[in-house]
Amino acid sequence: MELFSIKLPLIKKNDPLLEIIIQNIRDQGKSLNEGDIIVIAEKVVATSQGRVISLLEVDEVSERAKKLAKEYDMDEKYVELILQEASMILGGMRHVILAKVNDFLIANAGIDQSNADIGNVVLLPKNLKEVVWSYWKALRKEYRINNLGVIIADSRVQPLRKGTIGIALASAGFEPVEDLRGQPDLFKRPMEITMRAVADDLASAAQFLLSEADQQTPVVIIRDSKVEFTENPQLTPEMAPEECLYMNIFSKYLLRKQGED
Repeated sequence: MELFSIKLPLIKKNDPLLEIIIQNIRDQGKSLNEGDIIVIAEKVVATSQGRVISLLEVDEVSERAKKLAKEYDMDEKYVELILQEASMILGGMRHVILAKVNDFLIANAGIDQSNADIGNVVLLPKNLKEVVWSYWKALRKEYRINNLGVIIADSRVQPLRKGTIGIALASAGFEPVEDLRGQPDLFKRPMEITMRAVADDLASAAQFLLSEADQQTPVVIIRDSKVEFTENPQLTPEMAPEECLYMNIFSKYLLRKQGED
């Protein structure tokens, strides 16, 4: 499997991102080939959508935001935006609030202050699933290929692990999850629960090249990944909270702690 990055100019609010990506792939002597996966950092997608907000524009701050800001030592206007973006707040620690957004858990509802002008924040992109499929259609047409995968990626932390890994916020053109249940292991025993997070694995691989600093490489092309290409994926990465190992255990732990207090 081969990975290489595409450098872009600084993406500004409401820039035509897809046109810029296509032009810079061409300018750098690259192309998209049959069977490629293109991974795009969510921040440039969000910026191109105009999802950049100045904290000065946040006029009203709720009492809940003020309370959480004080508890977690955060800017109350920043916390107000987190509350507006999140469907659920699970808790937090100093400078960080864990929120549920679009069926996944993410720090600070995915609202990022890095790589934004002073006083500005970048929200997560809107309509992720619609956007990723529209990019897929446009890029297939532009490069005249049938098998193509598109991922809009971000980074996340793992429980009890330092550092970030990649997550596919949305994907198109291939099966994002490989169901290995029922397949034999080395000792011919059928696997009972194993499902491989293909899209997330690819996003994590791309994280080595996706720039979160000043390199301006928010696009990575993955070649020869051997994924299952399809226009109609059968599985999705999302999981109901009651089926999630962490959510089940954490909820019981928190309930026990509340009882002790």
